[in-house]
Amino acid sequence: MFKLYPKLAVHNLKSSYRVTVPYLLSGSGIIMMYYMLFALTMGTAGSNFYGVTSSAMALELGTYVIAIFGAIFLFYTNSFLMKRRKKELGLYNILGMEKRHIAGVLLTETVLTAAVCLLLGLGFGIIFSKIFFLILENLLGMPGVIPFLIPLSGIRNTVILFACIFLATALYNILQVRLSKPIELLHGGEIGEKEPRAHWLLAIIGAVLLGAGYYLALTIEDPVAALAMFFVAVILVILGTYLLFMVGITAMLKLLKKNKGFYYKTRHFTTVSGMLYRMKQNAAGLASICILFTCLLVTVSTTFSLYTGIDDMIGTRCARDINLGFTGVKEEEFDSVKARAQEISAAHGVQTEDVLEYRAWNMGAIRQGDGFEFRNETSQGTIYAYITVFDLDDYNAFAGTNYTLDSGRVLLSDPDGTFDSETIGLFGKTYQVEEIEMPHVNSEYAAYIGIEKYGLVISDPELIVDGRIRNPGEGISSDKPWVDPEYTFDFDLSGHDPETIEAVYDELLEWVMDEKWDWAGNAELNGPGMSYSFNNIISEREDATGLFGGLFFLGLFMGAMFLMGTVLIIYYKQVSEGYEDAKRFDIMQKVGMSHQEVKRSIHSQVLMVFFLPLLMAIVHLCFAFPMLQKILMLMMMTNLDLILLSMAGCVLVFSVFYLVIYLLTARTYYKIVESAN
Repeated sequence: MFKLYPKLAVHNLKSSYRVTVPYLLSGSGIIMMYYMLFALTMGTAGSNFYGVTSSAMALELGTYVIAIFGAIFLFYTNSFLMKRRKKELGLYNILGMEKRHIAGVLLTETVLTAAVCLLLGLGFGIIFSKIFFLILENLLGMPGVIPFLIPLSGIRNTVILFACIFLATALYNILQVRLSKPIELLHGGEIGEKEPRAHWLLAIIGAVLLGAGYYLALTIEDPVAALAMFFVAVILVILGTYLLFMVGITAMLKLLKKNKGFYYKTRHFTTVSGMLYRMKQNAAGLASICILFTCLLVTVSTTFSLYTGIDDMIGTRCARDINLGFTGVKEEEFDSVKARAQEISAAHGVQTEDVLEYRAWNMGAIRQGDGFEFRNETSQGTIYAYITVFDLDDYNAFAGTNYTLDSGRVLLSDPDGTFDSETIGLFGKTYQVEEIEMPHVNSEYAAYIGIEKYGLVISDPELIVDGRIRNPGEGISSDKPWVDPEYTFDFDLSGHDPETIEAVYDELLEWVMDEKWDWAGNAELNGPGMSYSFNNIISEREDATGLFGGLFFLGLFMGAMFLMGTVLIIYYKQVSEGYEDAKRFDIMQKVGMSHQEVKRSIHSQVLMVFFLPLLMAIVHLCFAFPMLQKILMLMMMTNLDLILLSMAGCVLVFSVFYLVIYLLTARTYYKIVESAN
C-alpha cells in the first residue's frame, strides 16, 4: 500500500491540473519572493553606505509580512483544493481504502507539492535575485553598493518556514478526512446552501463599522494620531466590508429577484438565483478580493508617492547645498564660520553663492486664542506652534527691507493662514499685527502638519537684552530664563558638484568640531554652552533615497503579492463556480436555452458582482486619502498634486489589470461549463 501512495498522489495532481498548477505556481512565487527579500535584506544590511542600510529595516519587515501572507494564502488555496477533492476522497473510502491510507496519500501529495514549490521557488529566487539586487540599487540611486549574496541562512529559513506551512496544511487536510463520514466526503463538494436571509442587524453593524473607519480617516487632524489610529481604521473597514458584502449583496439580489421585469429574463434569473444560493461563499471571496485590492492600491500608491517626491522633500529640508545652524555662540565666532566656509570652498575651486544668512530665535509655543504661551521644547510634550522671531534690524538686513515698528506693533508671517486676528498676545503683552511674507523661514518644520508655523518680527527693547530674549514664558526653566539666538548660514556652491559639496561639508564640519571647545568653554555638545546643526543636500538625498527607495521596492513586492492573491481568489472562485454551475446550465440547455444565452448568462453573473470589489476598493482609497496624506506628511511628503496623481495612476493601471483578469476568468468559467455538457 505504501508503494501505491506516490502513484496515486502523482495521478491525483495530474488529473486536477486546472487547480493544481495555479497552486504550485502561487506557492513557488511566494517562496521566491520570500527568499529574494531575505537575501536583499542581508545585502543591504551588509552595505557600508548609510543610505542603503536605512532601507534594511523596511525590507526585513517585508519578510515577516510575506511570511504571514504566505501562510494565510496557502491555507486559503488549500481549503479550496480540499473542497474540490472531497468527492474523490469519499470514493476512495467507499471502495475500501481506510482513512489512514487516505491520510497517507494526502501527506504524500503535500510532500510532493512542497518539494516542487521549494525547488521552483528557491531556484527562480536564486536565478532572479541578481536582477532584483540591480533594481533595488537603481531605485536607491547607488549602483554597485549592495553586495550580491546567496545566503545559506536564507535558503535554510525559507525551507524551514514553508515546510512547516505545508505540513500544517497536510495535518489540517488529514483532520478533515478523519472527522468526516464517507457519505459526507462523497457529497461534500455538492452540498448547496440555503437561500440566505437578509440579516438587517448585521447590515447595520457593518455599516456602522465601515462608517466609523471612514470617520476616523476623515476627522483626525493630528498626523501622529493619524499614524496611531491607522490600523484601527483598517480593522474597522475590513470588518465592515465583510459584513456588508455578506448581507448587502444578498439584499441586492433579493431586490432584483422581486423586480419581475429584470428577474424573468433568460440571462438574469439563472444568474440571480445561482448567486443567491451561493452567497455565503461568494461574499467571503468578494470581500477578500476587495480588501486585497485596497491593500494593493494603498501600498503601491503611497510608496510611489514617497519615492517620486524625494526632491520635494529635500527642497523642504535643505534650503541650500550646505546648511549650518549655531546656538550659544558669539557673533564673532559665527563670523569665523562664514570666513572658514569661504576659504574651504575657494580651496576646492568653488565659491559660495545664494547665501541665506540670519539671526533669529526659534521658539516652541502653545496657541491660546490670539495669544501664545512659550515653552521650553525639551520639557513640553506637545508643541502646537513653532515661531521664528526676528529683531527688526536683523530682519531688515536679512530680507533687504526697511520696515519700521513702534513698540506696540509686530510683523507676522503666516504661510498656512492659521492666524486671523488683528492682535497677538506675546510675552505678557498685546501687539497690533501687520502681516508680511517671509520666505525661507521654518523650512525644517514646513512639512509638518498639526504644527502652526509663524515668522515674527519685533522691535521692543524690553524683550531683547544683550542678544537674548528675556523671560519668554513660565515654561522656561528658572536656571535659564532666556532664549539664545540661532545663527543660520545656508549657502550653495558654484557648480553644485556632489563630490565637492560633500568634501567642503566634511572639512567644515571637522573644523567646527575642533573649534567648538574654545567657543563653548569646553561645554558638552548640546549642553548649556553651544549646540549646532549641520546638513547637506547630498547626504539628505542619499538618506531619503535609501529609505524611500527601499519602501517603494517593498511596496512593489507587497503589491505583486496582493495582486497574485487577488488573481488566484478570482480564478479559484470562477473555477469552483464553473464546476458547480455546469450541471445547472446543462439542464437549462436541455429545456431550450441556447449556447449564446448560456454565454450571456455567464457574463451577466460575472459582471453583476465582479466589479463590486473594485468599486468598493476605490471608495476605500478615497476615504482613506486624508489619513494617508497626514501620514505621508509626517515623512515630509507635502506635494498634494503628486500624491493625487500617484493614487489616480495606480487606480487606472491596476483597474486595467483587473479588467484583463475578468476577461480571462470569465473565459475559463465558460469553457468549464461547456466542456461538462
